Amino acid sequence: MKQIKAAVDKKQEKLAESREKSKWMKAEIKRLNAQIDSRDKLLKKRFRAMYVNGGNMNYLDVLLGSESFGDFIDRMFALKTISDNDQKLLTAQKQDQANRAAQQEELAKEQKQLEDGLTELNDLKDELLKKEEDQRSQLARLKKEASKIKEKEMKKDEEKEVSEAQTHAIAFENASDSNAVFIKPTQGYVTSGFGKRSFDNGFHPGIDIANSEGTPVHAAAGGVVFRAYHSSSYGNAVMISHKFKGKLFTTVYAHLSGYEVATGERVAKGQVIGKMGNTGESFGSHLHFELYEGQWNPPPHNGAVDPMKFIQ
Repeated sequence: MKQIKAAVDKKQEKLAESREKSKWMKAEIKRLNAQIDSRDKLLKKRFRAMYVNGGNMNYLDVLLGSESFGDFIDRMFALKTISDNDQKLLTAQKQDQANRAAQQEELAKEQKQLEDGLTELNDLKDELLKKEEDQRSQLARLKKEASKIKEKEMKKDEEKEVSEAQTHAIAFENASDSNAVFIKPTQGYVTSGFGKRSFDNGFHPGIDIANSEGTPVHAAAGGVVFRAYHSSSYGNAVMISHKFKGKLFTTVYAHLSGYEVATGERVAKGQVIGKMGNTGESFGSHLHFELYEGQWNPPPHNGAVDPMKFIQ
């Protein structure tokens, strides 16, 4: 990145110098053009006068028309001066024309270098932009990875807290003499069943029941709430322990808009424990309902069973 930026700065300096040089060369060519045009007009007048007066024969007429030897000498020197000036004028004209041609050729080269330099500069800028974009993408990826690591750490802490809370609740829970019978925890239609899903080959440890947000959610059976909290994945969630003839079951109610029970509270079958929502890792209002034979377990959710087999 630093090398590219340095190259861009250096190229911009060279281009600035090239523009100044081109500007000076254009001004110099303009000056030579004006000087050549002015001299060209003067030379045309001289040639026209010579043609009208018979060219070089006019010089002989001037000399032969001398009235004395002194007058002859004066006329001869005058003619030489005119001839020398004409020669100097022609030489200067040729020199300026050569200089103009050289300047025009040099300007063309400078303009080509300027165009090439601009192309190289744009290429360097494009490379710099790509590097910066790659750097931003890499930074975003690193942040995402850091977020995932942090989330995993939080989930591990969360899993530990859930396990400890359930273990504590089990010690104070009374066992029911009835068989394990559960009711459907809310009204709605099942949008995703239990088990392997065809669209992502993932394991779904419960069922999803969809309905409008705010639909009441009931305890599927009597038990003790061992966790009522907000989870990064479950959203607002309630977890309940149930005992039937000494056997432990666990139900989970996730993505609630809110819950109406507290940790440690004993609930009855059918009691409203919260409202359906769309919190946590959720796409649309629904209840994610899980049922475990035994304690709740984190992924791969060992002990999870199909709730529909127990609902009556």
